[in-house]
Amino acid sequence: MLNQYPHHPHQAKPLVLSVQDAVFPVHPFSGVLAIGRERDWQLNAMFPALGLDAEGAPAGDVRISYRQARESLLQARHLGGADLGILSGARKSLPQLGAMATGMLAQETLYKAMEFGLEYQLIAGAMVQLVLEPGAQFSALSARPLFDDVELQDFLDADHLATAINASRALCGRNPGGRLQLERVELRGNRQASRSVGEDFFACPVIYGADVSRIIVRNSVLDTLLQEPDPELAVATKQVCDTELATVGLSGKQSLLHKLVSLQCDSRSVQELAQALGISPRSLHRLLAREGCSYFQIAESLRMERARHYLRHTSMSLDEIAGQLQYSDSRSFRRAFKRASQLSPSEFRKQALLSA
Repeated sequence: MLNQYPHHPHQAKPLVLSVQDAVFPVHPFSGVLAIGRERDWQLNAMFPALGLDAEGAPAGDVRISYRQARESLLQARHLGGADLGILSGARKSLPQLGAMATGMLAQETLYKAMEFGLEYQLIAGAMVQLVLEPGAQFSALSARPLFDDVELQDFLDADHLATAINASRALCGRNPGGRLQLERVELRGNRQASRSVGEDFFACPVIYGADVSRIIVRNSVLDTLLQEPDPELAVATKQVCDTELATVGLSGKQSLLHKLVSLQCDSRSVQELAQALGISPRSLHRLLAREGCSYFQIAESLRMERARHYLRHTSMSLDEIAGQLQYSDSRSFRRAFKRASQLSPSEFRKQALLSA
């Protein structure tokens, strides 16, 4: 990591995808815009950065920053309710993904197509990081935040996972009798959402209040053969996508949050993280401030995610969990957990057992 980001007096920060970078195209908003047109929302006022015309259609080549998009999406979620993420993602189709869609269609299996799509998801304006996590019998498509944004994260998770399923269904549906069968969907928070809306769309059980938003699918489903594999087209499209990433300045970029999570910031000091990034602690604090977050917030959020996992899936005592998470004692852990979750660890564990 030190070689990747060498310290240099003229390089005060590593390459990161910032909340201020105007790199997000129209596609992430297409579902919300379609719903807004149907419901007569004042889209021009709601999405000023998109430069919408009188019919609510944006300029095709416009790109805006996460910071510009955030307030617009918060307004839309307020008007559309807790189910807007799924309803929005359900409106997005494979052809809208452009060259990325061509590359996915050219792959041999659904798994390879998903791998290709995830490699180039930033081209389509992904505002969360979708990750495919293989297992022995089942795999998980998980949504990881690009930016530290508690208010919008549940909406973005649902929207992006629904978009991925729509694209995957289109890939499978090109085969006679092709069908994408999911095992279950787990979504963070958002207990106000309608379970029936989620289960109608995903066609499987949907669990709300999970540690991480993810879709569980059998590996045999991911092995589904696609109808028209074309290795030459796959290679050519990969080159096109690489060029497009470079053109919009996204080659090799990750968000600062993603970098810090990958460096296990919840168990490392600011000085250690800064050294790993090849910058000074002062520069790291400046980067965090620019992104609207803090080291403590990110580290504490990761600890709470791990804490919920331990409480939900293990029989570890509170003293053992506190030790694993590097709290001084179980009392400090209980205070931190209640501050983050509005429930004590014991109350959370009891609630998780009742809903299992």
